[in-house]
Amino acid sequence: ARGVSCSATLLAALADTGLRPEVVHVVGAGDAERSMDFQALAAGLAPGARVVIVGPHAAGIRTKCPDEDEEMVGPENRSGLQVSIFPQTYQRFLVKYQDAEPPQFVVLFHPGLDVHYFTWYPCLRHWTENKVPLLVSAYCVPGGLGEKPTTVKTFLETLVGVGGGAGMWVIEEDNPHTVEDRSFNAGYFVVLGSEGALPIGAEEMYWPLFQALQKVGHPFAPRVGYLDVEEDQVKVNCENLALLDAIAEGAVRGAMAGLDGADEETASNFAVQILDQVLGPGAGRNWRLSAVAGNKRPCCAQCGEGFDSEAWHRSICPAMGPSGPLAAGDPVQLAGLQAAELNGKEGILQSFDRGKQRWVVRMGERDALFKASNLERRAA
Repeated sequence: ARGVSCSATLLAALADTGLRPEVVHVVGAGDAERSMDFQALAAGLAPGARVVIVGPHAAGIRTKCPDEDEEMVGPENRSGLQVSIFPQTYQRFLVKYQDAEPPQFVVLFHPGLDVHYFTWYPCLRHWTENKVPLLVSAYCVPGGLGEKPTTVKTFLETLVGVGGGAGMWVIEEDNPHTVEDRSFNAGYFVVLGSEGALPIGAEEMYWPLFQALQKVGHPFAPRVGYLDVEEDQVKVNCENLALLDAIAEGAVRGAMAGLDGADEETASNFAVQILDQVLGPGAGRNWRLSAVAGNKRPCCAQCGEGFDSEAWHRSICPAMGPSGPLAAGDPVQLAGLQAAELNGKEGILQSFDRGKQRWVVRMGERDALFKASNLERRAA
């Protein structure tokens, strides 16, 4: 039923927009996306359309070792559609397959934008910058908050704007193709670009999103770091120190962001407030006591982001190169740049600029900034 709901929702969104894309990316995919009705989808897409299904669960079981599972599977002909699977994060897809044909439509079924905000943000920024139509569906968790249509609508409107040439394009808060007692794919929305350029850092939009979601009764407490880790690390309770650290890191970063950002003490107090709100009284105190005891979450030496699993962090780290980790002092060669005359030139990595999300590369007597995806490590 979920697969049918996904394919019907996608077809409805395409009808709303009048689009018949040749290239579709289905991101954050799992069982529902793999079981879509591809025969029905073929009628709404361009003949021979290419569908790329992306996500650690895209192949049917979760990728066990992300560093070793970065190859595309397919394409396979399904009802005339050419379907490929990349069993990794979309961040790694962009790095490993930067020469692939760009999507004309991107689909996120119940992605958990509120909880996974820091992980999704670079992707959202990429799609809006390139003005790729983006479908996002809502999922009302039975008996819980979940991604209610109002929550998703408020999140997207705050992030990209209300429309009028850019931002929100389609708003469907009552999806006729929902299933499971109107919880799964309860609503759907299509975004096209954004009214203003999104900042590089996710923390810059934390406070506007926090304020907007508070107004609709939804607590905004996203966790920093890739969340698809071992089950004991994602149990939601005020004793789970890894969870407390992940939420608190996001709150502190959000509070300190921007020219008017709070000082460290105020940001820490804000993190305590957030923890108590979403996990119950005492959660903030537990986090502070843990910090006093010297329990410190590991963080990436390059991008500075905290993590629970180093391997999974590498799957989303903006400092990761196409062939693996990069570090200051590494000799590199430029590759994949649109300015073809630069490709093949060599340099030495100096540092990773976290604000610009670029590597500083010493090239002769000058420094230049480049994305990690354009840097191939070479032998010393």
